Amino acid sequence: MPEQSILLRFSYFEHDWIEEDIDGPEAAEATLLRVASEGDWFEVDDAEPDEFASLDALAERAEQVVVGEWKMPAAAVRMPLDKLQTIIGGGGWTFAGGDFSEFVGNNQDTEMLVKLVRHRP
Repeated sequence: MPEQSILLRFSYFEHDWIEEDIDGPEAAEATLLRVASEGDWFEVDDAEPDEFASLDALAERAEQVVVGEWKMPAAAVRMPLDKLQTIIGGGGWTFAGGDFSEFVGNNQDTEMLVKLVRHRP
């Protein structure tokens, strides 16, 4: 039975909103939550993620950064992961690996990359 795979990325796109007039932690929280609620997972052509073997491990790391280090609400991580769970459940996919990368100045936005697989008859 052949296997089908897909790579999906969720990005917080900080470089798109970093120059908005964000004055203080409350405004930053509101912007982050808006991006998390409005953002979507999108298909990419990238190297396969291998940092995390389970969705729970990916979620834990994302929460360590967003909640633990940034002091932002867990909903900023949970909303995108809930969307991913919907994709997984609705398409018969299985989580096969994930990566989490943090915002780095001019180089990258905070992102989650996942590989999903499913068996085709």
